Amino acid sequence: MKKYSGFTLVELIVTMAIAGILLTVALPSLKPILEGSQIVSATNDLLSGLHLARSEAIKSNGRVTVCESSNGTSCSGTGSWKNGWIVFFDADGKLNNTGAACSAANTDCLLRVHEGFDDSDITIGGTNPGGVAISSLTFTSRGLPKNEDGSPQSGVFLVCGDGGRAVVMSLSGRVRITENTAVMTCP
Repeated sequence: MKKYSGFTLVELIVTMAIAGILLTVALPSLKPILEGSQIVSATNDLLSGLHLARSEAIKSNGRVTVCESSNGTSCSGTGSWKNGWIVFFDADGKLNNTGAACSAANTDCLLRVHEGFDDSDITIGGTNPGGVAISSLTFTSRGLPKNEDGSPQSGVFLVCGDGGRAVVMSLSGRVRITENTAVMTCP
């Protein structure tokens, strides 16, 4: 007679119960890790969008704008970048007609759309040195960031949640990430 080896039903049930208990204990401690990962991802995405805008402005010898957008086709001006943002050629400098894909030179057209975040614990916002919210910024053909009125622009974009990171933009257009608490104050 051949002896069969394997698990019994009782052994399987005990193993599943132990796995369930371990998951119940471990899942709450994973939330900060997952939220931290979302903060890093959001910060890197914003940094990437700003780098793209600056490099395309220099390359095309034109104006490229980054603005907050809740619908992915036009600027919203609400002060919250959490709902998403767009990067687009802004030939006329009026922050409009941004919904079309690029097909011809010197026209307003989309370069990149970034969807918003669903996590209610994450906030993203930008302020200039005077504390005024940044809802858009335009890079000139020299790679310099400007306000809507044409004045030089600098500022800090805060990505906050359980911890936080900041994207710092200088008047020269240099963009960098920092976790320095002197630069940022997350709620």
